[in-house]
Amino acid sequence: MKPELLKELIEYTELEDIPAKYRNIAEITGIKQYLNLCDYAVGDEIYFPKLESMLIPVRNRKIHKEYDGWNIKQLAKKYDLTVQQIRTILKDVPAPEQIDLFSYGAEANIDVK
Repeated sequence: MKPELLKELIEYTELEDIPAKYRNIAEITGIKQYLNLCDYAVGDEIYFPKLESMLIPVRNRKIHKEYDGWNIKQLAKKYDLTVQQIRTILKDVPAPEQIDLFSYGAEANIDVK
C-alpha cells in the first residue's frame, strides 16, 4: 500500500474499525499506537510480561538510592522482600565503615568516662 494512502487510512481509523478482541489494547494505547504495534509485529504474537517484572529494575534502583548503610531491614519491609534479597540487590554497594566505639569520643573531643 502506498505510504500516503496508509497514512490517510490511519488518520480515519476509529475504535469500531478494530476487531473487538483487540479493542481493549487500542483503548489503552490509543488507536495510532495500536496500529504502530500492528505494523511492528506484522502478524506475530507479542508477549507482554507481568507489570511487576518490568518494574524490578526501577525498584532496585530505588533501593540503591534509599540505602544508607544501616537500613536493610527497613528496605526489606518497605519493598516486601527478605533481608537476603535486599543484600543481593546491594551486592555491589560497599559496606559502610564500622564505627570504632572506643575512639568515637576522642575524634569528637568528647570525654567518654
